[in-house]
Amino acid sequence: MFNIYFLPIIVRIITGGLIIMKFLVTGGAGFIGSNYLHYVVNKYSDDYFVCLDALTYAGNYNNIKDLEEKDNYKFVHGNITDREFVYELFAKEKFDVVINFAAESHVDNSIKDPEIFLRTNIIGTEVLMDACLKV
Repeated sequence: MFNIYFLPIIVRIITGGLIIMKFLVTGGAGFIGSNYLHYVVNKYSDDYFVCLDALTYAGNYNNIKDLEEKDNYKFVHGNITDREFVYELFAKEKFDVVINFAAESHVDNSIKDPEIFLRTNIIGTEVLMDACLKV
């Protein structure tokens, strides 16, 4: 099983450690994403991490607020389902790696509004993949 915490190390090995990588981490204000960001931002200070989060019910800015003081980190408020916004962000930032933690996951909410799950979990992921190919 692949451990995502080692992704920056694997990239460094492949590139010979000569390239500073720029990572997009979506859903970074959620529980899993914020813990991942705390780990990698502090451990891999040579790399740069951009957190993209819509700050819905699952994302809490307070989870990542203390990362704002880091030179290798930036927060961007936005939604992965907004194709034009995502394309502009990709064109501006020129990401090397995309890690997608953005997802609707609360089952009770899926019963009330299943469309939001399809929009975020499927269409949002498709927007990210298209942006990777386009930019």
